Amino acid sequence: MKLKFKNILSIGLLATAFTWTSCNDDHEVDWVLSQPSDVEFVSSSINDGDVKSPVNTVVELTYSTPISFNSVVPVTLNGETLSIKADKDTKLDSIRVDGNRLIIMLPKLKGLTEYNLFVDSRVVAGVGTKTFAPEVNINFTTTTFDVEIARPINPNATATTVKVYDFLVKNAGKTILSGGMANVNNNNDFTGWIKSVTRKDVAITGYDFIHLPESGQNWINYSDITPATDQWNAGGLVSYMWHWRVPTDEQAWKDKDVNRYGCRTPGEDVDGPTNFNIENAVVEGTWEHDFIIEDIAKVAEVLKQLQDKDIPVIWRPLHEAAGDYEYKNPWFWWGNKGGEATKKLWRLMYDQLVNVHGCNNLIWVWTAQYKKGYEAEMAADYPGNDVVDIIGTDIYADNDNSQVEAYRALYNLGKGEKLATISETGLVQNPDKCMADGANWSWFNIWYTYDQHKSDSDTDGFGNTISSLTNVLNSAYVTNRDGLPSFK
Repeated sequence: MKLKFKNILSIGLLATAFTWTSCNDDHEVDWVLSQPSDVEFVSSSINDGDVKSPVNTVVELTYSTPISFNSVVPVTLNGETLSIKADKDTKLDSIRVDGNRLIIMLPKLKGLTEYNLFVDSRVVAGVGTKTFAPEVNINFTTTTFDVEIARPINPNATATTVKVYDFLVKNAGKTILSGGMANVNNNNDFTGWIKSVTRKDVAITGYDFIHLPESGQNWINYSDITPATDQWNAGGLVSYMWHWRVPTDEQAWKDKDVNRYGCRTPGEDVDGPTNFNIENAVVEGTWEHDFIIEDIAKVAEVLKQLQDKDIPVIWRPLHEAAGDYEYKNPWFWWGNKGGEATKKLWRLMYDQLVNVHGCNNLIWVWTAQYKKGYEAEMAADYPGNDVVDIIGTDIYADNDNSQVEAYRALYNLGKGEKLATISETGLVQNPDKCMADGANWSWFNIWYTYDQHKSDSDTDGFGNTISSLTNVLNSAYVTNRDGLPSFK
């Protein structure tokens, strides 16, 4: 049923109240006429710039007086007229009046999309007034998810882990979180240098289990979680990755000869090659399988320490599995037998850490290798949305462009259901360009320059200068540690 608009003048006259008081000697009337007030817009349940779920979005506009609705003038969403017919589920008009509120039930929206809701100045009139309410113009963005609280893939994720993940989802398209890697020896040296030259602490600090075989020696001990705990207690987020060094043969494992451990495939012109066979490692009964189960358990001990302190971990194992960006030259052992073996290892690790060891503080990040024209290869290697929370890619470009094509490819890879992030970068992407191009990266993660914290140079190993880093970290589109909400 359409709601009829009542003539404003009639409303005003009907509502005009007067009181007869007396006549003076000249027989002049003496009464007090109550003047109607203007109707004013007071508030909205969605504010300009908000990020909202794409479904069941009901907007309530509140006014200063009871209102009447003019159905002749359209209410529009991105320029399209919204229907006012009754919703099939609630049986209520999609646009209706309740006292001093105009209730607008929006249709199901697309994820990660910008919307404009426009209520013209002739749509709402105040009952008992002679005026229309002013126009309401609200811009908002939707999240990728169709739930009010975004939850990670692990149904048993800790409450604090859910809070962090929900924040990341709802922050998408608003700002990009700053991030930096720890120096190689499990410390905050490099991110400390960033703070010393920019006066800004990065929002996310990343750590690497690369020295797990040596852990416990006097120079490296992953059981000492002080660096990560310091970052978390200061209000920051914590991330871990794993350059997974493995024995080149069974005897090296038995001898604990860490000098014969590596993560690179044979033939690489770098230190640390290994003949370790991933296809054997995902099959029970092999020494390779026994080894990886043992190593995963060692990592689980550290992750559980963090969980005991209620510290969520943005977890990024098996990075860069495809190797080069044309999927032809894997450089890590976990990718050297192709994507199917890597996906089996990913799922095995997920099962071990989550279901065996009870690590419920992890947000799982898959690293995809992106190059235009190789989207099919990227999709073929993807483990699946059921075991991935966020999709990242490592970008080492010679410019600060937004890398929007990579962003769209990762967004499409996750079918619009996963955040995309720059899981490693050298020269930092310009946040202004990212936002202008719609590259809604969740965060960027600057790779460390080994002894930058000891150097007098004002430029890191990738060309980031003190000036350029300061500009990035002071951008309105970047959130640093001091801009994060409390997750405790």
